[in-house]
Amino acid sequence: MLRLREERLKRGWSLARVCQLTGIAESNISAIERGLIPAYAGWQRRIAQAFDMPASKLFKEIHDDECD
Repeated sequence: MLRLREERLKRGWSLARVCQLTGIAESNISAIERGLIPAYAGWQRRIAQAFDMPASKLFKEIHDDECD
């Protein structure tokens, strides 16, 4: 799982909310979170801006046993 999904859920944001903030389709955001498609550089930039976090942190893969 990508930290992106964890961060979205922590903030209580729906896929629709991220879509509104980034202009990226909900289906694409969902597929990115599940690792089905890559987050292209432009998408990474827009998502990182919406979350006000570095893309390198949001797109880091995490494992279920990791804790913050």
